[in-house]
Amino acid sequence: MQRFPIRRSDYTPRDKRGLEGVIELQFTVVSDYLHVGSGKYDVEITKSVSDVKQLVDEYLKGNKIPNVDQYFSRAAFLMVKEKDRVVIPGSTIKGMVRSRLELSVPGSCYIVSGQATSSSPTYKRIFNPDPNRGSDKFDVDKFRQVCPVCDLLGNTGLASRISFSDFVMTSGKLDYFNVMGRDYEVAIKGSIFTGKVVYKSLNSVELGMLLYGFGFVRDCSSSKIMLLGRFKFADRKFGRVRFSLKTSPTECNKYISDFVKQFNPRYINEEW
Repeated sequence: MQRFPIRRSDYTPRDKRGLEGVIELQFTVVSDYLHVGSGKYDVEITKSVSDVKQLVDEYLKGNKIPNVDQYFSRAAFLMVKEKDRVVIPGSTIKGMVRSRLELSVPGSCYIVSGQATSSSPTYKRIFNPDPNRGSDKFDVDKFRQVCPVCDLLGNTGLASRISFSDFVMTSGKLDYFNVMGRDYEVAIKGSIFTGKVVYKSLNSVELGMLLYGFGFVRDCSSSKIMLLGRFKFADRKFGRVRFSLKTSPTECNKYISDFVKQFNPRYINEEW
């Protein structure tokens, strides 16, 4: 296993007794736009199936069809949707939390950070990643030591102690924005997404670490600005969100304080 200057800890058994519960969160889009999509350039049917069937029947009969465009969305890279709901996948939220902790917590390895975004000058200026860090490639059969972030969020061969739901758009509006000749479906400023995390087998410091990963760096009142989604390093009009807690763990502020005291994490200002 690759060696780092900060001492590793034995990994925490996944069935260890400790703090467990559910935290409900929401984030608000504070930039002009947010795009998190599947990467597919597509259109959507905006009318019911029966309406579209009627349109086809009228066409086959040779009748004039008025305003065909009303049946379809604009051709664009679409936001992720599940059952007609706009969502930010839980995996995307977990990646955001993990990357912030990897970059902030001394002794952590890099699994998420420094890969797809490593060539962006803005990314490098904001996060200043350590080029000498890599994954510790945890193997439970060979090594019992793991970085603190992997111990919390898992690694190859080691289950996560945190589960992330999708974040569902509960209010706001979708629009389209053109970037370099291509249209993107976007959630506009003020849109709100709601989701939750389920945690188990944590101590107070680890619960504080989880909250810190969501941007609650001082207390639980509101997060710092967090960068999320596409174009966040290329255009200031994109990708700025702020988290808040809908349900707060007991002694929430204390957990953050305990984590900061033990790890002295690096504060990163993402509002470039």
